[in-house]
Formats: sequence, C-alpha cells, structure tokens
Amino acid sequence: MKKVMNLLTLVIILLTLSACVQVTPESKQKNSQLAISSVRDLPFSYPPKSLFSLSPKYVKETSLKAQQIQAVYQLYTNAIVNDLQKNNFIIVKKGQQAAFHVGFAIALSDDLSDEKINKKFGVSPGLPENSDLIKGSFLIYIEDAVTGQRVWRGIAQGFAHEEKTIEQRQQRTAVIVASVMKQFYQTN
Repeated sequence: MKKVMNLLTLVIILLTLSACVQVTPESKQKNSQLAISSVRDLPFSYPPKSLFSLSPKYVKETSLKAQQIQAVYQLYTNAIVNDLQKNNFIIVKKGQQAAFHVGFAIALSDDLSDEKINKKFGVSPGLPENSDLIKGSFLIYIEDAVTGQRVWRGIAQGFAHEEKTIEQRQQRTAVIVASVMKQFYQTN
C-alpha cells in the first residue's frame, strides 16, 4: 500500500510540474534566432585601455535606401563602441594611434549571400533561410594597427525586424554585438 501511495504522489508531482512548463510558439522562436560564429586568426591580445578605431564597410549594391543603411550603421556603430568601452577599450581621438582597428559590415541575404560571405570572409554560422523572414548578417573583424593583419573575425546572422521600435532595435543590436564580441573577449 505504501508503494502505491508513493507512486501516486510521484505521478501527481510530475503532472503538476509538467503543467508549469511554458512552450514558446515556433514562430516567435524563429523570429529571435541568432547564429554566431568566429575565428581567431592570430594570437595577438590587447590589454585593457588599448585604443581602437572603427571602420565601417559597405556592401556595394544594396536593396536598402541610403537613409535606411545610415540608420542601421549608426545603430551598430553605437553598439560596437559602447560594448568595447564596457570591456575597457578606448576609442581613439584625433591625433592618437590605435592599437587595433574594428571593421564591420551589415547586409541582407539578398545583397550578400552566404556563399559570398564564405568566399570573402571565410566564416559563416549558416543560419538557414526562412521564406517568411529576411535574413541579415553582421560581420565584424579586428585588425592589428601595427601589422595590418587580421587578428579575429566574427559574424552573427539573424532575421530583420522592421516592425520593431527604435528602442527595441537598439536593444537587439546591443545584444547581437555583445554576443559576437563575447567570443573575441574570451580569446583576447
């Protein structure tokens, strides 16, 4: 009888716990997907307070309007600078020499395919296409200022969210940049 009561109690506990589990709808999971990959090219490291400069790179042909491109690049510029500063790096001022340069680009899959990314950048997280959503890529690299050699490169791929407010875009951009740069900091 005691075994039956213990078994019944266990079943009730398991049923209660399973009722507390929340499942995120599949469409929401796909909207927030983010795939990240990076590679360390050279064993250079930069101590805290190292100076950096920023160098945005633009895709030659794009499906976006110039105003849209500028807005997106401004979001990413701010997020990169903020993230590096949070990690004790300092952006150069006029007349200062940077220890490393940070190059970055943003592109939609219609403008820069995974094949081109692999060929030119050599790293791709391979987020699968979704016919309902527009895939975008954020590419970033660290180049040594003295040697001109690429030290590290990373990429994040996700889906564009045109319906988000400017505040939501700023938050998402900060998350994307921090997620990619985390891999640089771990190997620095």
